Amino acid sequence: MIRRQYLDKLQLIVSGAFVLLLPLDSKFLPYFIGLLVILGVIQFKKTTILKNITMYKTCYLFFVLFFIWQLLSLFWTTDMKSGLKLIEHKGFYIIAPFIFLLFKKWPTKKLIRLFVLSNFIICLYCFAKLIPFFIYEKWYFFDKVSREGVNWYTLRYITYHGGANFIVYDVHRLYVSFSVITSLFFLTFKKSLFVNRFLKYAIASVFVFVILLLQSKISVVLLSVLMLYYFIKFFKSGSTKKRIIISIVFLTLIGLGYYLNRIRFNQFIDQVYAVSKTQNGSFVERYQYLKCAIELIKEAPLFGYGAGDLDNVMKEKIIKYNYNYLLERGVYDPHNEFLKAFIGSGLIGFFLFSAIFISMFNHLRKENNKVLLFYVGFVFILCQIEPFLSRQAGILPALFFIGLLTYDKTSLSE
Repeated sequence: MIRRQYLDKLQLIVSGAFVLLLPLDSKFLPYFIGLLVILGVIQFKKTTILKNITMYKTCYLFFVLFFIWQLLSLFWTTDMKSGLKLIEHKGFYIIAPFIFLLFKKWPTKKLIRLFVLSNFIICLYCFAKLIPFFIYEKWYFFDKVSREGVNWYTLRYITYHGGANFIVYDVHRLYVSFSVITSLFFLTFKKSLFVNRFLKYAIASVFVFVILLLQSKISVVLLSVLMLYYFIKFFKSGSTKKRIIISIVFLTLIGLGYYLNRIRFNQFIDQVYAVSKTQNGSFVERYQYLKCAIELIKEAPLFGYGAGDLDNVMKEKIIKYNYNYLLERGVYDPHNEFLKAFIGSGLIGFFLFSAIFISMFNHLRKENNKVLLFYVGFVFILCQIEPFLSRQAGILPALFFIGLLTYDKTSLSE
């Protein structure tokens, strides 16, 4: 009994440190994963594993099968070094299921609270770092404002440079935004996460503003979906007073979001009209990646080129179509996990990767686990435009929270 208590405390300490460092994409994360594996092996019980297989097979089965198939694709790849690197990056595809199969229970609420607080503290720290940035780097602007007065351009200037310099650690803004949105999920669906209502709303307000400030287009879209769900839910069940308040808040956030993100979305619209041209811009680039990817899929539809050859064959097509800006960037990833699976491991790989989401959506359709449904849905959307499940910053939180929310399938749906 005493041994059991110590092991539970160690599990909380190690997993707590893991979720605290998740938003930072820390290099120490693999060490905590290794410690969790060791702790799980120490308390190994056959009955626990057999019970957990039933619980986790729906969410993890096709992750494991897809990983195995990509491992097999090394037999026909020509760039073994790159293939092994890709397999190493995706090792959590098979380690995450192993960890969740070993443990009997998880301190879910405490871990989620730690993750939310970690994101909140990081956001506050980044805001604090903006103060010396504006003082030392942009003081000339404030000197100009003191002479000419404050106007709408003043706010736009501050928010633009604030967003561009907000992240002070080495993580792409899309992954930072998604980490913050994930925390917002938990605050939305888990009412008892923080007893103090003022603290809860203060944290949520900071998260919303950070997402709008960072101006990651897909993150703003995902935030809008979450806000719309929240608005409809409260509008249907709330009193007249609550409906008025939630309507004012909703319209205010829409207005603020439009003000902060209007330029970036206008640029996106301009790119849609110029999609067939060779020019810069995220939408045009993804069109160019798509064109190259489709041609590669047609050339090797069944087994693909192997896990290690994706960058090489994509680069050849980019050179063929003279997409010079993509060559200058040196990024040959198709920015779509489904296309990536098809190019690297063929039709079978594409089927197995698609089955990850098909199986989970089919299962969640029958379950009352809204937060996991939203989370998996948003991961699915991100996989359409980013290599989200090929990078540690996406793989580790995605697979960990999918397992955690599967375990806590009842208490999170409040």
